[in-house]
Amino acid sequence: MSKHHDKHKKHHRSSAIDSFIDAGRLDAALAPWVPDADERAFVLRCVLEEGPSHHRGANFVLLSLLVDLTQRLGVKAPGAGRSRPFPMRLPPHLEEEIDDDEWPLGVPERPLVALASNDERALDAMVDCMTDGPPQHALANVLMLQLLDAMLAKVGSAP
Repeated sequence: MSKHHDKHKKHHRSSAIDSFIDAGRLDAALAPWVPDADERAFVLRCVLEEGPSHHRGANFVLLSLLVDLTQRLGVKAPGAGRSRPFPMRLPPHLEEEIDDDEWPLGVPERPLVALASNDERALDAMVDCMTDGPPQHALANVLMLQLLDAMLAKVGSAP
């Protein structure tokens, strides 16, 4: 490895990452997108407390920036487009413990339809990409997509 690569390889400790995550800030800001307080707490726990620390930190940073942008644009509520529910993908030992097998948010179709050029097969594949993986990935992806959908609708770029 080059000296340059070694110099930039430093990783931050979990405690440094956890120190800037402010779940309360996102809780209040995401209320219009996930109105039920218990469901919102569950989603935020998955996004900000589960998985590797660098994913939790990235989720917080990206969601915070998107929330800030929605506030600057005056976006107060989610877009009115269709959304599709998506299933929880749980390990077999947890499947029996969970009564509801769908997440409390839906995948907004409007921005994906535009990207898929109205190709249903491409749309289905995009939804799969957005919702696959562990909860901290799938829920963060869907929250970000919801925020982007609302912003696109606000600026008039949504189909």
